[in-house]
Amino acid sequence: MKKTMVITGAASGLGRALALAAAPDYNIAVLDVQPQAGQQVVDDILCEGQQAAFFHCDVSDWQSVEAVSKQVLAHFGQVDVLVNNAGIASDGGVEGSSLEQWQRIINVNLMGVVHGCRAFLPHLKQRPEAAIINVASFAAVALAPFMASYNVSKAGVLALSETLRAELVDSRVHVAVACPAFFKTNLTESMIDSHVKIKQRIERWMQNSSFNADDVAQHILHAINNKQFMVFSDSKTKNQWRLSRWLPNTFFRQKVKIIKRFKQ
Repeated sequence: MKKTMVITGAASGLGRALALAAAPDYNIAVLDVQPQAGQQVVDDILCEGQQAAFFHCDVSDWQSVEAVSKQVLAHFGQVDVLVNNAGIASDGGVEGSSLEQWQRIINVNLMGVVHGCRAFLPHLKQRPEAAIINVASFAAVALAPFMASYNVSKAGVLALSETLRAELVDSRVHVAVACPAFFKTNLTESMIDSHVKIKQRIERWMQNSSFNADDVAQHILHAINNKQFMVFSDSKTKNQWRLSRWLPNTFFRQKVKIIKRFKQ
């Protein structure tokens, strides 16, 4: 029987790219709050002779995620891979960001992953070879200034993944965390009360990226097949991660330079 992959935030961006890339090998459960775009992803998969279904899901709402987990199981009969991909963007410093922004980002980016893990883990544990892939960001490592709430939410996803990996070490559930740097998506559309200069810088990082959503999707599939934990999308970010761990003061001085550029 063909395995089933559940992808949150699958209506666009990385989620959509992953759904299309994984469809030849998995039945795809497309979870999103955008019904029209989500159904289009399903239709694209069906046109290729593969199986998929759309499920409306707000990952920030535990009851929504819990209900959808039952719907997915009823529809496909099993869940083998969960990709917690849904996320939104934000900018602003610790002092300047509104409490409403902090709560919104934490609810979607971090608690959305918690909800997904809690809802689907009982089913994943029943499968002979299962996996959870949490999509964080290189922001969880870089912790660049004036992206406070986004950094914290994605660092939380990284910490959650490392914790869950240890908790499931004796199970048959593999855990991975993806930490791609910015690449071209519609992520900045989700930013509210954003600083124009910071938003423009993020968009430039996206435009200048050497990889795209399709590349990151392939890296995630490779991590599933090869039981890889940390998923980076290029050698530069992997080396930056090593620098942050081995030479933290040097890494910090790089961030100070970023702060000075923002103040110019």
